[in-house]
Amino acid sequence: MPRRSNVIATTLGVVLAACWLLVPLAVRTSGGEARPTASAGAKPSPTPAIAKTKADANPQQQPAPRPEPADNSYCYVCHANYEHEKLTKAHQPVGVGCEKCHGMSVKHSGDEDGLTPPDKMYAKSAVDPFCMTCHEKSKLVKRDDHKDYFRDLQEGETCSDCHAEKHHLAVRTRIWDKKTGKLVKDDGVRMMLKDSPATEGAAAKSKHGSAGEQSKGK
Repeated sequence: MPRRSNVIATTLGVVLAACWLLVPLAVRTSGGEARPTASAGAKPSPTPAIAKTKADANPQQQPAPRPEPADNSYCYVCHANYEHEKLTKAHQPVGVGCEKCHGMSVKHSGDEDGLTPPDKMYAKSAVDPFCMTCHEKSKLVKRDDHKDYFRDLQEGETCSDCHAEKHHLAVRTRIWDKKTGKLVKDDGVRMMLKDSPATEGAAAKSKHGSAGEQSKGK
């Protein structure tokens, strides 16, 4: 009997040894998962935490976050004609709205008579320089669809001739000097305030008429 027990023990030992040899060389982690050991002379791979840190340190590997669409709804209350206009449709989805070019224009939007200008306006000579604060000229001149424009630029031509041909009012009832913001002309319609600074129209005639009557009375 003892002899038989020795044979069984020896057999079990051989089987266990064979099973161990069949298992790939590995080290057991604390979680019970096997991790291959590094071969002699091989450089150990970085841990996931280190690899992630390196990726974060290189912004070229990180996709740029998608910008939120600009909210122009406040401006569309009066300027609804611009909502589906070409320039707006190209810029609004990528977060470039009315404020980016014209400022917040709080006084402009709050003026019931519409006589206060936007915070920023652009004379023709100022259009292209402003556009190129975002759209670099050095890149545009290399594009086939812009080479002719820069090669033979005529006086008075601007980016808006092609990219914003409808970004203007067909009929302007308020005209300002785009450099100074001074009111140059208006139609005098919808004047809500008695002391309106209108230059012509019903409100202006009323003011001038009152002044004329007063001078006659004297």
